[in-house]
Amino acid sequence: LPVLKGLRLMWENGPFKRLVLSFMLSSIGLAITTPLYIFFIKYVLNAEAQAPYMLMFFYAASLLSIPAWMALARRVGKHPAYMASFVLIGCAHPFYLLLGEGDFWWMLPITLATGIAAGGFSAMLPNAMKADVIDLDELSSGENRAAFFFSSWSFAQKFCGSFGGAIAIFGLAIFGFQTGPDAINGPDELFALRFLFSPFPSIFYLGAALMIWKYPITEARDAEIHAQLEQ
Repeated sequence: LPVLKGLRLMWENGPFKRLVLSFMLSSIGLAITTPLYIFFIKYVLNAEAQAPYMLMFFYAASLLSIPAWMALARRVGKHPAYMASFVLIGCAHPFYLLLGEGDFWWMLPITLATGIAAGGFSAMLPNAMKADVIDLDELSSGENRAAFFFSSWSFAQKFCGSFGGAIAIFGLAIFGFQTGPDAINGPDELFALRFLFSPFPSIFYLGAALMIWKYPITEARDAEIHAQLEQ
């Protein structure tokens, strides 16, 4: 297909638009929290030396939760499971706002919940759903354009990673937050850090859940697409 016609077909692929927009919103939310994680542990919890332990729990929970998300997707469908992962992390993240100095281990249950959620929405479920929208595009265009979709997805992922990180760092700068050995941050600056790290990303996660709520490629519709492709 000519490039412009191919782009138009991609734009007319409603499920792909929903999927990539929800992925972009969740990627922005995750990219906001990533550079603020150590700042939160250091300046709010005053436990910088223990930060690697919490990161270990987060990534272990993400990895170990993948089979559970796969089982849930097989039971209820991929997009309901995907939406559930957004709701879980969107509801868990604001609880970080309750933590203060000396509450490092109270952070653990929240981190485990967010890590489990990340195991669903960060890679496994959206990639499985991406294969479905590629099948739908192949049915419409007559071509397998998987590389086109993967490159567009990769661009969106990298853009949102940069954009979310910029929101986090410039947001701290706007509120006057300082880092370094001689940094002095008052209650307002610390609240800015806590707000940007804790409830603010939930706006993006819950927005992603709303975006995927009425996702049209159900398991039944996916089976129909596969049957049509085989014909």
